Parts: sequence; C-alpha cells; structure tokens
Amino acid sequence: MIEIVELPELVCIGYEIEADWQDLATLMPKLWQRLFAADTGATSFLEVSSEPAEGRFRELVGFLAAGSTEIPDGMTKLVLPARRYLRLHYEGPLLGIASGFQRLYDHAAATGLKTGDLKLDFGYTPGLTDTRHELHVALEPQPLLLG
Repeated sequence: MIEIVELPELVCIGYEIEADWQDLATLMPKLWQRLFAADTGATSFLEVSSEPAEGRFRELVGFLAAGSTEIPDGMTKLVLPARRYLRLHYEGPLLGIASGFQRLYDHAAATGLKTGDLKLDFGYTPGLTDTRHELHVALEPQPLLLG
C-alpha cells in the first residue's frame, strides 16, 4: 500500500558519494560494507539519494542520529527538514528496490502529486540481507491556499 506520511527532521550521518547511475551497483555495496565495519553503535540504517544534476546521483549510506552526535572521521552529517513523503513497504530482494521506487513515482504521476528528487530507503542490515524496507519519495511542498 502506498501512503502519504510526514516525517520529522532527520539527522543522518554516514558516507557520501556522487556517481553516475551505471557505477552505483558497484560502489554502493562497498560503501555499505565500509559503514557496517565502522564502530558507530548505530542500529537504524538508511540510504539517502538525490539526483543533483545530469544523471549523477548523490548517495549517503548511514544511520539516524541525534543532532548532537559526533561525526566519525570520514563521514558526513546531513540534516533533512521535516516534510511529506510517499511511502511504500517493500519486501523482496535488494535488486527489486528500484522497482519499488518506480511504483512510488508512477503513483505520484497517476494522482497528480509532485515529487522532489530526494529518496529515502530504510531497512538495510549488516550483510545486506533481503529484509523489509521502507521506501520514501519526497513530495514537493504544497502552496498555501488562502480562503
């Protein structure tokens, strides 16, 4: 089931890269392994993805943290403001996650919702096993209507 949810401000800490689409399949598993090998004490992991320009993607693999959490060496802190998202619970192989995101974009197009380029994927675990994921696509803010 696809639903609209509102998430609070999220503080994400992790490793960030920018790469072309065709390079992500090779780079992302290595980045996850690097994160899981780091001694962060984290238990809630996510991937934050955006497409800043011309087919290149900016990806952060990391964990949710408190605002005051120290940033480990080599990692980046990313603060995402509170906003609305389309959400889909996905269960299946990791290779199918892209099709889950496509379902969210197709739903947005069919219902007239405007999406941004920000995507969130919660559910990664050490070993990159096939677990349940929560996929989110950011919605553009709606203009205020004055009555």
